[in-house]
Amino acid sequence: MVAWAFPFFLLLDTASVPLMLAAVLMLAVGLGLTYGPQAALYAELFPARIRYSGASFAYAVGAILGGGITPFAAAVLTESTGTTMSVSAYMVLLGLVTLIAVLKIPETAEQVRERRRAQPT
Repeated sequence: MVAWAFPFFLLLDTASVPLMLAAVLMLAVGLGLTYGPQAALYAELFPARIRYSGASFAYAVGAILGGGITPFAAAVLTESTGTTMSVSAYMVLLGLVTLIAVLKIPETAEQVRERRRAQPT
């Protein structure tokens, strides 16, 4: 998302249907590549007893922030600056915040292995 933010809007701004289609298709590929790992990440974030609630909450908050606030912010940025490059910068900023957050999530694979070793067979 960070790498595609500026090319995406530059292609949309051409108003060329083939270029706009290419921009959206590339964005869809990038988004698709994130959804598979996202489900596994959410499952790993929460212990089994609250996993369903935790993942549901994470998806809901993500939908509110990404699906509700972002389009409004994009409209305000475009209107106030007169260019979609401000929306690209907003996407880059959000992408970097997301990347930092994901990198800060602790790896739990070793904890799972330890719990399995401790369980009686």
